Amino acid sequence: MADYRSFMLRVWRSSRPNGRQWSARLEGLQDGQHLRFAELDALLAHLRALLDPAALSGPDPPSEPEHVDTSPEQSASSV
Repeated sequence: MADYRSFMLRVWRSSRPNGRQWSARLEGLQDGQHLRFAELDALLAHLRALLDPAALSGPDPPSEPEHVDTSPEQSASSV
C-alpha cells in the first residue's frame, strides 16, 4: 500500500426540499474507486476513516530535523 493517497474531489450545491445543500464525489486516483456523498459531513467522516493514523501501517514519516548549532564554541577562558 502506498504511503500517500491522491483524490479528485468534486463539490457542488444542489436544490433539495430542505434548501440548497453541498454534495461531493470523491475519486481515488490509485484505484479509480469513486463515491458520492449527499452531505459534506459524510465525506469528512469517510476521509477521517481512510486517513486515520492508527489504521496506517508502517513507520511514521521523518520529522523535521532540529536545528543544531555546529559552530565552534567559544570558551570563557579564550575571551
